[in-house]
Amino acid sequence: MAMKPLDALTDTGVTLQNVRQGVLDNLAEENYFLFNSTSAMRKIAKGIPQNAQATTVRALGKWVRSYVESDNFKQEYRQWLKQKYPVDETYSDAVVAQREQEVGGMDAAISQQMALIQQTYAQLDPAMLQMSIKAQLSQQEAQLATLAGDERAAKARELAELKKILAATEGKPAEFKKQFIAYHSKLLKQGSDQSKSQQQKDLANAQERNVEYKKQTAILDAHSDFRPLLRQRLKNFIALCDDVDFNAQLRPAGRKQEFIQPAYQRKPAEWKFLYRLGKTPVMEARAFAQEWLTDLK
Repeated sequence: MAMKPLDALTDTGVTLQNVRQGVLDNLAEENYFLFNSTSAMRKIAKGIPQNAQATTVRALGKWVRSYVESDNFKQEYRQWLKQKYPVDETYSDAVVAQREQEVGGMDAAISQQMALIQQTYAQLDPAMLQMSIKAQLSQQEAQLATLAGDERAAKARELAELKKILAATEGKPAEFKKQFIAYHSKLLKQGSDQSKSQQQKDLANAQERNVEYKKQTAILDAHSDFRPLLRQRLKNFIALCDDVDFNAQLRPAGRKQEFIQPAYQRKPAEWKFLYRLGKTPVMEARAFAQEWLTDLK
């Protein structure tokens, strides 16, 4: 089988998803090496001639290293880290800055709204306005029964004030318009002030919570450099390769085989996995790991 670097994934049955998941799994696992393969991969691997095994291993290694050195991996690694070191983005710097901007612009927005309302009312005919408000009173009183608590009390005070203005300006549309606009503007100002006060409280709370966000982000940033962990994993792999005795003898044990030396029987699954792969591909993987480790220093 002629193995080319661009064909390494196709010719071994390995997918980019296998590479992506395998990298994250092995960086996350501190004690063991995880070798996940499908039956299709194992079948293909058994058919690779010995003289092509080293080339195949190096080609796959280049795929792994290329992915690890990509911006995509850095982003995916950081996303994975957020599961271990979560960050509450609800109170991020961007969110707090947006809230600060909104609160800072509230006075101008309120003034603009008040000017627009006054301009709109100024264009209304006084008599028509007075008639309109009278007509709306009975409807608003009916709606009062559907309200409760503070909302009902506030609406009741508003209706009482409107009745008072209407009574005091009976037959005087111009005076009614003047007093109505003043009262309506007062209500809008009170509502705006309450809204602004609540926004300021929410901003203060967001700024306080932002301190915790900064702490969470600092912890995440401190672990975002995966290179120290990668160095250690490469060192551990090299040491594991050096420990494997590819000349170890086996003997039948029922349907399986076992190592003649009891010490080898107690070796971890990774050691036995590399033994089964054979010296040629394992030593090529070791050489690739060593080169990568040297470049990381």
